[in-house]
Formats: sequence, C-alpha cells, structure tokens
Amino acid sequence: MMKQPAKSFRRAPLKKRRPSRREQGVALVMVLTVVAVITMFVSEMTQNTTTSFQVAVSERDQLKAEYIAKSGLNLTRLLIAKEPQIRMAISPIYQMLAGHRPPQINVWRFADSILAPFANLQAAKQSMPTTGIDFSQMRGLTDTGGTFEITTQPENTMLNLNDPLFLSGNDAARSVAMQLYALMGGFQTNSPFDSMFNTLDPDGQATTRLDIVSDVVDWWDSALNEQRTIFDPGSLQVTSAGGEDDIYSRFTDPYRVKNAPFDSLEELRMIRGVSDDFWATFVQTDPEDPRTRRVTVYGSGAVNPNEARPEVLLARLCSYSGISIQPLCQEPAQAMAFTVLFSTVRMLMPISLFETGDAFLQFMQGKGEMYSMLAAFPMAKTLLQWQPITIPADVAPQMGKAFITSAAIFSIQSIGRVGHTTVRMNSVVNFDPGWQPPQMTTAKMSGLGIFIHYRLD
Repeated sequence: MMKQPAKSFRRAPLKKRRPSRREQGVALVMVLTVVAVITMFVSEMTQNTTTSFQVAVSERDQLKAEYIAKSGLNLTRLLIAKEPQIRMAISPIYQMLAGHRPPQINVWRFADSILAPFANLQAAKQSMPTTGIDFSQMRGLTDTGGTFEITTQPENTMLNLNDPLFLSGNDAARSVAMQLYALMGGFQTNSPFDSMFNTLDPDGQATTRLDIVSDVVDWWDSALNEQRTIFDPGSLQVTSAGGEDDIYSRFTDPYRVKNAPFDSLEELRMIRGVSDDFWATFVQTDPEDPRTRRVTVYGSGAVNPNEARPEVLLARLCSYSGISIQPLCQEPAQAMAFTVLFSTVRMLMPISLFETGDAFLQFMQGKGEMYSMLAAFPMAKTLLQWQPITIPADVAPQMGKAFITSAAIFSIQSIGRVGHTTVRMNSVVNFDPGWQPPQMTTAKMSGLGIFIHYRLD
C-alpha cells in the first residue's frame, strides 16, 4: 500500500501591525529630543571653544600690551637720563640766542612725540612727507602690533604734602600747612572755593579748611606726637591741642592716624575731608591726565617754576609770611590774572623760561630780563594784570631755596594698547645722583633711575 506524501502546511504570513497614533507620537518626540540634545551639545562645544579662544586672545593681548607699555616706560627713562647730553649739544646755539646757558631741557614733555616711531611705526612711516625721515630704512624699528602713549611729569611741579625733606618739627608742619591752606584759597577774600567747606561730608561731619590742614600734617608727623596740630592763619603759627585720633574714632569703620610719611598718593584718601570733590578740585582735576595733578608725596618741597601749574606756583609763593598778605595772594582777580599769564606764555613758548629760581623770583617782583622781555610785547598790558610782589628780607633766603629749575623725580605713565586691550603702567622714578640707598642695603643708583612707586592697571 503506497504511503501518501505528508501534507505540507504553509503558515500564513503575519500581517504587519500598524503602530498606533500614540506610538507614532513617542517616536517623533524621541527624534526631536535627540536632535535637540545634539544641537545643544554642538552649540555648547562651539561656545566653549569660542570663549576659550577669546580668553586666549585677551590674555595674549594683555601680556603684549603690558610689555609694550613697559617698553614705553623704559624708553622714557632712557630719554630723561640722556637729557644732560642733549643739553650740552644745543648749549652753544642756546647761549648765542639767549645769552646764557640753557636750563634743564624738558625733554620729558615731548617724550610721546620723540618716541612715536617706537610706539607706532606705521604712523611714523606715514609722517615722512612732514618729517622728511624715512623710518622704514631704520634698523631695529618693527611693527609691534600695538602702540604706547607716554605722559611724564616732574614731581617738583606740585606741592609736597608729605614730611618735608629739609625741615622738621613745627617748621615742617607750618610749611606744609601754609602751602595747603593757600592752595585751597584760604588766604583769599571771598575765595571761589569757600562753598566747598560750608557743607557736611558724606559721613555727616563738618570739615573746614583748617581741619584738612591739621589732618594732613597729623598723618605724617612724629609717632611721639599724639596731639592734634592746630594751624592759625592769622599768626601763621602751629600749635598742638587735643587728640589727633578723635575724628577717626567716630567713623563707622574707625582707624588710627598713621604718624609716618605717606607711601603713595592714594593714601591721601584716608584723610578726613578728602572727598571726591576735594580730589577733583585740588589733587587731580582730570583723572585720565596726570599732568593736572597739583600735589605730591614724593617731592622734597621745592617747586620748579618752569613746569609747575600756575595754581601751584601761587600757593608756594603765598606760603611765606609777608607774601600771604599781599594782593596776589588775597584777591581772586589777581590770582586769576597770574594764572592766565602763565597759561598763555607756556602755550606760546613751551620751553624753560627761567634759568634759575632766583630769576623766577626776580620776575615775580617785576624785575629781571624775562619781565622786561614780556613787558615789551604788545599784549603785555593784557597779561601783566597782577601786582608784583615784595619779598621781605627775612624770608628771601628761604624763598631762594623753595624754587629750583631742575627736576630729578618723575612720574611716568605709559599706556600700552593692543586691539581692544589697554594696560596702564604708573611709576615714579628718581634720577637724583645724590640718592642714598636705605640702610642695610647695597642698592646703587641705576643709569635709568630708581623706582619709588610702580603700579600696573
């Protein structure tokens, strides 16, 4: 019997299940989520990379600008150090024209122009039609990718509020007190600054001119002197009475008087009454321009009449008994005429006017070669609207030492710029060959001066 072949069963194909609407929505959400995550990841990575790149560029430009500013500072130090050789080179011509040897040449005032090829080579090349100098042919000059700007000012163009170098005791206190009091218009009748001292300080304290004078002197006077300095503008004498820490002990954050010399100009901010208004009026009128500064803590006390601002010269003159009672010190109109005179003459003749301090004092008395030359100008009647002073015989020797026509300590501001990055370098450099190092040190005077103060912003 034959077997019949087994029947083969074919499984019916399964029907593909169609996803539900809910399942289709979940898949779409998952895809969109993955795309969003990837987009965020790529965006974050791009942002981090860009930020890191910008930070690296900023740090590079910061370092580059710092060294460009340092180059400007060192070149300025070199220029000042070479002033004696420059003076010697032009001495024959100057003596032939002026009849006497030239005083110290204020090369520092023109440092920004003299050093321009080092600061900006491209601009120097473009100035060839004007200067007639082809800077592209000079060795050592290259494009640094940045620029620097120099501002230099001798410290003896300002009033020294620190402990005077050649005075001590009541003589030192009296000298500083009279200078500061005169700068604030204290000797003037109806001074334009009177309103500044008729209001309360931000801390609710009433601070007069005499308060500020006392507090400045008390800050640096001897540690053995714990009494408050009292300046009497009538007798022009100083006495002591009461405690010098009393006012500071009532502050919200009390502190004590230092009883030691100022270390920096910013330390003046610790003095009672030295507000922002006071700073902008009597310390530095333009925060971006150190040439507008009127006071210092780095000078010896002598003032340079060839460089000092008219307000500083006037305050220094009026800080002597017998001078403070004269019209130039007491009448605001006389003081204004004196300021206009010096401002105008220096604008027309940006060179040293006086060979010696005595020549300046002769001019102030309406005598001497410079006064005669100025009086010969057609505009003399307009400029010489102030009454010459009379110097009493007893103060003449002191005044002779108060004015010198040379400078040895300079504040140098060098600003380096690379792209959008700016670095400001402020320093005070001493070039005095008679400088003595601190005790127990072996420091020596460098050919490029000794740093007294150095700050990088």
